[in-house]
Amino acid sequence: MPTALNLEFAEVQVEPALAAQLACKCGPDPASISAAIRNAFESLMGFIRRQQLTVNGNPRCIYTAYGATGVAFTVAFPVAAGPGPVGEDSSVRVELLPAVKAYRFIHRGPYPDLAQTYHHISGFMQEKGWMKSEADWMRYMPMWEEYLNDPETTPPAELRTYIYLPVAD
Repeated sequence: MPTALNLEFAEVQVEPALAAQLACKCGPDPASISAAIRNAFESLMGFIRRQQLTVNGNPRCIYTAYGATGVAFTVAFPVAAGPGPVGEDSSVRVELLPAVKAYRFIHRGPYPDLAQTYHHISGFMQEKGWMKSEADWMRYMPMWEEYLNDPETTPPAELRTYIYLPVAD
């Protein structure tokens, strides 16, 4: 498991990407978050199939708020082009994810172990002087995870996830 001293880290420029997106909220406990993200991706994939969109990149979960009362996030799939007219009742939107300069970390292993990697990222960020406490995570919102391989076909130990934190001003 990585420590704050051996995290895989890079400062990168993330290019803009057109993406099908679905915003969600859930409780703060890990089981609620996991179930909500899974359900959101299933709903978003249903939309992509119905609209016959071409996925053009790795899926992302973009965290916009995190606290004791819950988590707000958006799941997103980059797509090659937007759909035709979408009914007003659709909760999915197809919009451009902006370009951003970000700190990128790599998590290797099962998703339930992400919390440990975030703990190490906190330590790393504190060592660099970019965070003073856990409360400073809010400076790096929206932050996101990008899933590099398919959990349906990849053994948990071989899963790879990029974790991005926008460079704070």
